[in-house]
Amino acid sequence: MSPEPGPLTASGDRVRVATVREQDIAPYRRAVEQSRHRLARWNPVDPDDLARALLLQARDRRTFLIHALSVQGDHDIVGKVNVSDVVRGRFQSAAMGYDAYDPYAGHGLFADGLRLVLNLLFTPGEAGGLGLHRVAAAVQPGNVRSAGLLRSLGFRREGFSPSMLWLPGADGRNAWQSHDSYVMLAEQWPAAPYPASGGPEVVVLVNGLPGSGSATLARQLAAELRVPLFSQDVAASGRALWSLLADSPVGGVVEGCFWPDDVRSVSEGLLRGGLQAAAVPEVWCHPASAEAEAEAQGLGRDMATGRAPTRPLGLGPTLAVDTRRGVGRADVVRLALQLRAGQSPAFET
Repeated sequence: MSPEPGPLTASGDRVRVATVREQDIAPYRRAVEQSRHRLARWNPVDPDDLARALLLQARDRRTFLIHALSVQGDHDIVGKVNVSDVVRGRFQSAAMGYDAYDPYAGHGLFADGLRLVLNLLFTPGEAGGLGLHRVAAAVQPGNVRSAGLLRSLGFRREGFSPSMLWLPGADGRNAWQSHDSYVMLAEQWPAAPYPASGGPEVVVLVNGLPGSGSATLARQLAAELRVPLFSQDVAASGRALWSLLADSPVGGVVEGCFWPDDVRSVSEGLLRGGLQAAAVPEVWCHPASAEAEAEAQGLGRDMATGRAPTRPLGLGPTLAVDTRRGVGRADVVRLALQLRAGQSPAFET
């Protein structure tokens, strides 16, 4: 059982924040009722939930209220911030939910208060805070105003969770609503507004003879890795192919039939995007059949220099896939996991 939690407070120029007290219950009810129509678009409206939250307060479950220093109307409550699902140990993480209330919504007061709350969350426990390392907030994609607030405070979009919470939707009816997750880390706070939200860049070469199944595998890998597919057959030129890759903020899967004479052009193309060829994995596809290999070899000799790509370029780590035996869904997923993790051992399906 967690010990009785002590109060947490902080003050700014326009607002103060404090953990919930019994005397907050009545003004909170007024704040929620006055904001009911706006709140109901995204969350259930319950003027009595603060009374229940008061009974559940513990060291790792805190509810903060943001109070206006200049009171308007019959209450001073700018907003509420719930900090729950705290996991200690090696995670030191919590989920954060919040609401803003009329007549203060839209004047920047809630953002001021949320900054104060985050200061308390990231302050070490011995200094009077919660000592968290990570704070996550989930927002429905349609709630642009809420997501914009988080981004303005420096939160980064981390991921997407389909059918995450049972909440009202656009039609006012409850359903399983999908959410985007936004995250702030202690070492990033205080953060500059609107930071880039990109994750690690993933770049993969998929190489193989015509008829080897490289185009199909490349398409499947791009879908699994959630990055664009850049095909040698579609690009107007080799220069266009590498320009598209260089302009992609998330990387991509580059698919083609790269001949021995392409080693230099591939290296230079990757370098244009700031990539060292030795660090870019190559998926080498064996032909789907002996007949396809013989036909591809013939095409190869009729093209270029008479040498056919019977082996990978070998510029970076190589993962060989024997498409002659077929590549199943499990193989694609396993290969994508290796590529995302940057693993380089030879891979045989």
